[in-house]
Amino acid sequence: MATYQTTYGNAPRKGLHGQIASEEKANKISRTVETPAGIKFGQPVQRGLADHGVAPFAAGGKFIGIAVLTPNVLPDVAPAGGYAQFVTGAFLTSGQMYVRAGGGVSDGDAVYYNPTTDAYVNAAGTGIVGPIPDCFFDTSGSNGDIVEISLKHRSA
Repeated sequence: MATYQTTYGNAPRKGLHGQIASEEKANKISRTVETPAGIKFGQPVQRGLADHGVAPFAAGGKFIGIAVLTPNVLPDVAPAGGYAQFVTGAFLTSGQMYVRAGGGVSDGDAVYYNPTTDAYVNAAGTGIVGPIPDCFFDTSGSNGDIVEISLKHRSA
C-alpha cells in the first residue's frame, strides 16, 4: 500500500508552551511590556510601574496573567518567542493553557515558574517564583512534557 504522506506523524502535537488549551471559559487582557528583555510566551507577569504595564512575575509581585503565544508578533523583534519591550501583548488571566513541565508534575499540584529554564514546576526553590495564585496543574507529566494548567478554574 502506498504511503499518502510522510511529513506528519500519526498524531498532532499536544500543544506549545504558552498556547491556550481551551477557550470554553477564558479571559485575556492587553498590557504593554515594560522590561528591556521582553516577556516570553508562557511567562507569568505582574503589574508594572506604568498604567497597563507588565513585568516578569517576581517574588512579592502582584500576579496578573501569563503571556499568550500568538503568531501576530513580528519574528524579527527580540526576544524570539515573546513580546518585546513596549509591545502590547495578550495575557491570560483565567483559563486553560499549555506549558512545559520542568520536572515531574501531577494533576492538582500547585504551579510555580522557573525563569531560568522557562518551565513550570510544582514546588518552590532557588530562583523559582510562585505559587501562581489560583493556578493548578490540570494534567500530569515529566520534565519537558507539555502539560495543561488551569488558571482560576479549578482547585486541588
